[in-house]
Amino acid sequence: MQRKLVCLDIDGTLLGMDGVVPASAVEACREARRRGHVLFISSGRNMPEVMASREIVEIGFDGIVSSGGARIVIDGKAVFEAALSGETAKRIYLHLDDLGCGIALEKSDAVLFNMRNVATWKSVLNALEGERRERFSKLLETKLRNPLPEIPDARHYENVNKIVFNGPCSLDGLRRAFSDECEIFENSIPIFGNDGGEIGPKGIHKGSALRIVAERHGIALADTIAFGDGDNDGPMIAAAGVGVAMGNASEALKAMADMVTTALDDDGIYNGFKKLGLI
Repeated sequence: MQRKLVCLDIDGTLLGMDGVVPASAVEACREARRRGHVLFISSGRNMPEVMASREIVEIGFDGIVSSGGARIVIDGKAVFEAALSGETAKRIYLHLDDLGCGIALEKSDAVLFNMRNVATWKSVLNALEGERRERFSKLLETKLRNPLPEIPDARHYENVNKIVFNGPCSLDGLRRAFSDECEIFENSIPIFGNDGGEIGPKGIHKGSALRIVAERHGIALADTIAFGDGDNDGPMIAAAGVGVAMGNASEALKAMADMVTTALDDDGIYNGFKKLGLI
């Protein structure tokens, strides 16, 4: 079979909200690589958050796309990085802050959080039990190490790959205000509800990252495959030769995908790989 590039989202695609990667997905990914296919993570998480997920890293991938396409790492080396201008990041932050949103400024080596963002995580944490609670508690600990001051200064707005927000904000209003400068996607992690999203540099998304990775590996776009479940996976699903929506994906993503596999917890990755001849 012709060598393929396969890009996989993490949350809702490979990893469930229980923090578990199905054993069948691990098996499928490892077997596909053994057969010579190139596998990449393509996540909205920033790099430290990707690397903190041992379950993902230990599967073994050829590279990582993080921050929704703003950073690409191959063989441990960053080969691409994009950021919002400091002025744009500041205007967006102040706009969201005025609305009372929780905000996180994602950089390549850290994530800076305002206290409303931490409060959201605490409310989610209080609703969890057992292992899920323990996992989220550890993530919250990392957030508390990088609080934003009440009035951030210029250095906080520099080199921001992506802004994540939650709270009382209209995505339509945000797009009217900033879509000429940014890519804006709705939140794709169900546990945080529907009142949030993420904002990145204009023209930079998982689809643009897929094209860069394919070119670097000498793989035609027709030989690329993408798996996802949420709004920020849309450009990647559209760019790939075959775009695959998980069975638990949003209805909008399913409608634009070339194929719909079963849900994450119903062997969705394994079944999709099998149907496409990757394994």
